[in-house]
Amino acid sequence: MNNCDIFNYNHSSEIVKTDLYESWICHIEKGKAKVVFEQTEYKLATDTIFFVQEGASFKVLSSSRDMQMEVLVFKEALMNVVYSLCGAEADFGELETVFWTDKNIDEQYGLIMAMDYELLKIAVQNTNLIARNKMIMTGLVHLLLTIYNASDISTETKQSDNGKRSRMLLNHFFELVSENAMTGQRSISFYAEQLCVSVRYLFKVCKKETGKTPKDFINETIIGEIKNALLTTEMSHQQIADRFGFPDQSAFGQFFKRQEGISPSEFINMYK
Repeated sequence: MNNCDIFNYNHSSEIVKTDLYESWICHIEKGKAKVVFEQTEYKLATDTIFFVQEGASFKVLSSSRDMQMEVLVFKEALMNVVYSLCGAEADFGELETVFWTDKNIDEQYGLIMAMDYELLKIAVQNTNLIARNKMIMTGLVHLLLTIYNASDISTETKQSDNGKRSRMLLNHFFELVSENAMTGQRSISFYAEQLCVSVRYLFKVCKKETGKTPKDFINETIIGEIKNALLTTEMSHQQIADRFGFPDQSAFGQFFKRQEGISPSEFINMYK
């Protein structure tokens, strides 16, 4: 599978970023568009270039009839290499929920971003170029570092906005875990899809804001519900295993012991 591609859309196209493991760099070549990025709406004009990073949700809500949009798509495997090449001093975690366009940053950085886009487009389109992959990675590194440097213009504001979005994301995550705990839903991918973010981004936000992983929160919530069932109902271990989606009583017992250090029976003997 190619790590990059290019697509062209018009007014009649449905434009929505469904793969949360992709990064998009887009150019509105003609017309206007109203888009939503991470639940916030933006109006974009002709010649706007913008960046939709992995884990971010994006959709074109409406557009003028003459709208034409070009999208450069880069897969997660390629972007992981690019991030590593950017260097440890560039912490992109603080910028992941910012909607970057060449129109909302300082003019000098906007011009550089536009040039970076054109060079990337040439490399993506021309599959016969010598060292094409290196050209693409170099172009992406340059574009990301341009965005990172541009962020210094109002870093404090952007960090504040990111912190607010992170807390909103976590609150929604906690609500979803509570709602699905009784079904025994333990898949991080399930919750990431519900939140319209990537598994990696959900992990990063949870770890940064709380010091815990998404799996920690999921397991803690489910264990709480299981304990309540053990202490307040007459359900058998098999019935509890069935309710919380375990394949059998043995798997349920192993899960409980991993989390609590004792078996369900030992827990009941201690507290019931």
